[in-house]
Amino acid sequence: KNYFKISWRNLRKNKMHSFINITGLASGMAVAILIGLWIYDEISFDKNFKNHDRIARVIQNVTNSGAVQTWNSVPYPLAEELRKNYGGDFKHVVLGAGAGDHVLSAGDKKLTRNGVYFEKGAIEMFSLRMLQGNKNSLDDPSTVILSSSAAKAYFGDADPVNKTLKIDNEFDVKVTGVYEDFPANSSFADWQFISTWDIL
Repeated sequence: KNYFKISWRNLRKNKMHSFINITGLASGMAVAILIGLWIYDEISFDKNFKNHDRIARVIQNVTNSGAVQTWNSVPYPLAEELRKNYGGDFKHVVLGAGAGDHVLSAGDKKLTRNGVYFEKGAIEMFSLRMLQGNKNSLDDPSTVILSSSAAKAYFGDADPVNKTLKIDNEFDVKVTGVYEDFPANSSFADWQFISTWDIL
């Protein structure tokens, strides 16, 4: 108690000096914490996948007018070639289309959501945490799985499974699962739905 009293008296006696010291210490601690959080965010990026160190995206280098360009898209037959010639090296070879905005409608409710199309195996490959449904939820060609935030936006607290959605006013799909949203420090943080390659 005496130590606190003495400290308080010294603080009041040397107000400007105390203010500078406390402000400097607080600023330094805040900056150190922010740097620590940023470093943690960077080193944990895309580490939410169970086998994050064994997932790869196949890309290609293309030479145009003497300049080498790197494209995310690859020739369609490549997937079958990988399965045929290197099937023993990969548990899953899954074709997927780049993410983009699509209009999903349920009754009168129409919202724009970012989504992707994948072949079967995507749920297990990305080790999605399924809140409803399972790893076979995309086996039926006319199905979709929603992120938990998208499911809440469309259906509130009601059970979304077996409900029908329309993608881009064109395809009717049945909701067969709900997955936990990807974390913010993920390449796929904005994915709100995943539907089947067959629909694409």
